[in-house]
Amino acid sequence: MKDYTFIRPGIAVTISAVTLALALVIGVWLIFSLRDAAHTVRRGAHTSETLHRYSAGLEVWREMATSTDPGFHRVEAVAQRDSLGRMLRVQLADLANSLPNERERDLVHTVLGGLTSTAPAAGTDARQAMIVLLARQDSAMFHAAQASQQAVLLSAVLLALTIIAAGMLIVPMAWLYVRYKRGATIEVKV
Repeated sequence: MKDYTFIRPGIAVTISAVTLALALVIGVWLIFSLRDAAHTVRRGAHTSETLHRYSAGLEVWREMATSTDPGFHRVEAVAQRDSLGRMLRVQLADLANSLPNERERDLVHTVLGGLTSTAPAAGTDARQAMIVLLARQDSAMFHAAQASQQAVLLSAVLLALTIIAAGMLIVPMAWLYVRYKRGATIEVKV
């Protein structure tokens, strides 16, 4: 080992141990970060899809309820409108109960208010509340995408630390092995 000038084996093992411990911490952090991002994306996508469907239903109901077209005043059309309104009220009430944010629940209640009145102000308030709800879900999706981007960076750091740890262990051992195979006597100083 007299001619071995790279890094001492004890120092290499210490560096490897520290980088592997750091890689382990970053790996656990990465797992939890990705799990939270995946949960946010899944919940946001479901809620956004649901809100788009309800928004379309709300617009159809409002058109049917406020139109002066005589076709919308037939018995079948009124029954269809009332059925659509009941279905939307039940679904929106369920959505309001499932939302974790108090502000979002208030917005859903504003939309529900728009389903119980044909007044233009109630319709405008319901549309605005629906737009805000959709914007909040889009914002949550963007935050999840940002967390995923950070996870990519963490993955690169994790990979780099693992390579450093492996290199610190492999290079001294490979040097010693090559020297041993060439017939050199390996003296270890104690």
